Amino acid sequence: MSDSIGQTYRDHRENLRTILEISYERYNQIKNINNQILAIIAAIFVGLFTISITFFTSAITINDFFILIGIHALIVTLLIWRYYSHIIDNELVSCYKRILYCEEKLDIPFEISIAAWLEKNIEFELPPPKKGSVELSRKKKYVELDNTRKNWVIQKLIDHNKCGYRFHNIWDKTVGYVIFTLLVYQLYFLLINFSLFIDVYFSAAIYIPIAYIIALWGLTRDFKNNIIIQRDAKNEELEKIIEEVVALKE
Repeated sequence: MSDSIGQTYRDHRENLRTILEISYERYNQIKNINNQILAIIAAIFVGLFTISITFFTSAITINDFFILIGIHALIVTLLIWRYYSHIIDNELVSCYKRILYCEEKLDIPFEISIAAWLEKNIEFELPPPKKGSVELSRKKKYVELDNTRKNWVIQKLIDHNKCGYRFHNIWDKTVGYVIFTLLVYQLYFLLINFSLFIDVYFSAAIYIPIAYIIALWGLTRDFKNNIIIQRDAKNEELEKIIEEVVALKE
C-alpha cells in the first residue's frame, strides 16, 4: 500500500519536474527573443541619432558619405534583425512541439496546455466564422476532434511552418515602410548631391535597393517554404491538414 502511494508521489514529483523543465525551456526562448529586440531597438536608435546629428552638423564634404553609409548600415541592421528574429521564432516553435508531445504523454488537461493557447494563435477561435462559411465547417471538424488529434493538427502545422507569425508580420511590414522611407530619402539626397556621388549613383540608387526589396519580399511572402519562416496557415492548408487527421480517426 505504502509502496503504491510512494510510487504515485514520486511519479507526481517527476511529472512536475518535467513540466518545470519544459516551462523553463520556453521561458528562455522567449527571453532570448526579448533580448534581441531590445538590443536591436537600441542599435536602431543609435543609428538614427547618428544620421540626424551628421546631417544637421554637416560642414564638410566627407560627412555626406557618412550619411549615405549610415542609411545603408541602418537598413542592413533592420533586415538582419528581422531575419534573426524569425530564426529565434523557429527555435521557439520547435520548443512548442516538444511541449505538446510532453503534455500529451503527461496527460496535462487540454484547457491549461500550450495547445489551447496555440489554437488562438493559429486562429481557430478568431474571429467567429460566418454562418455557412468554409471556416465554420472547418472549425466544427476541428472542435469535434479529441485532444490528442487536436495536438496532431497543431504539430502538423508546425512541421509545415504554418504556426502563425506572433506579430512578426507587423514588425516585418513596419521595417518595410521604414526602409522604403530611408530609400526615398537616400534618392533625394543623391539627387541634390549628384556631383559627389556620380560614381556610386546607380549602385546606391538602383542595384542595392533591389537587393533590399528582394530581402523584404522573402519576409512577407512564402516561396513554398524555401525561406523557413513560420507563417499563418491559409484556409486550404488548414482544411487539408484537418481532413488528414479526421481520416486517421476513421
